[in-house]
Amino acid sequence: MAKLKAVYYVNQFYAGIGGEEKADMGLKVLDDIKGPAIAIGSFWGNEMEVVKVISCGDNFINNDEKYESILPEIDRIMEKINPDVFIAGPAFNAGRYGVACAKLCDYVKKTHNIPSVTAMYYENPAVQMYVKDNYIIESSETSAGMKEVLPILGKFSLKLAKGEKIGPARIEGYLPTGHRYNEYHEKTGAQRVVEILLKKLKGEKHKTEIPLRGFEKVSPADPIKDLKEAHVALITTGGLVPKGNPDKLKQAFSVTYGKYNIAGLDLIPKGDFISIHGGYDTTIVDEDPNRLVPLDELRILEREGKINKVYNEFFTTCGIGTNVESSKKIGRGIAGDLKTNKVNVALLTST
Repeated sequence: MAKLKAVYYVNQFYAGIGGEEKADMGLKVLDDIKGPAIAIGSFWGNEMEVVKVISCGDNFINNDEKYESILPEIDRIMEKINPDVFIAGPAFNAGRYGVACAKLCDYVKKTHNIPSVTAMYYENPAVQMYVKDNYIIESSETSAGMKEVLPILGKFSLKLAKGEKIGPARIEGYLPTGHRYNEYHEKTGAQRVVEILLKKLKGEKHKTEIPLRGFEKVSPADPIKDLKEAHVALITTGGLVPKGNPDKLKQAFSVTYGKYNIAGLDLIPKGDFISIHGGYDTTIVDEDPNRLVPLDELRILEREGKINKVYNEFFTTCGIGTNVESSKKIGRGIAGDLKTNKVNVALLTST
């Protein structure tokens, strides 16, 4: 019997082509099996194989115009190979990679009616954008969890390729899509809920059938009545630090922040400060750090009396892949400092 066929998508990094310097690379059809596509075959036995690996730069595929330009080639590959399943990732918590994986899976599924699956961390921005219509296997936040997610991705993709019935998210390992389907069960709902309750009361392992997730609502601060009384602080998630990164802030997946003195400066001088952010081209920021942290413009407002004063330190972190709990911790730290020093306005800039 002929083996089932899989086409696999990876970005420029997992294809072994390069890192951020190759993020603008266009679509490449690889001659060899690369990255996680090598390992995933071990979960298929002799039932399926990766017959083609395609790759594209994260920046390229996240540019709508450039993305549209590669679709005819994607169509040609799908029509020629007619794979039984399309696989992408895992992308973990890499935002651009996650969007690329989910976007391609969504396109291949809807345009060519080919089952598709990817994998990523539940906080990846691509999840909210694409999970409703796509299977996304839940992964860890970083690639350290590759060994844990590949078996699940491998077994699930084989199940898709064989056209087998897909069970609920909590059993199969994919992130809930929001769709609910009726099914018959040997026990009534009343019996099952009592069993779950008894397990909970005994401290035993249990899992609800319909988990409810809430979303926090953050009330906006009251507007400043008179900007002439504003004590303004500068905050950035763009990773601006003194040259040499003395506090060793992380380029991604931040867990803390830095704060640096700008008292007496009319602007942030070129060469003394650089961006260490791992998720965008920092060239124009390094050329003029005030493009990211606009101290020069605030000083003008300060001299003109349109604001009271600028806080003597600016705060910085790298907003790439940072999970919610770390973000809260960083936010509480910065907010506490600002309140202590009677800052009543914060200007937050990104990348």
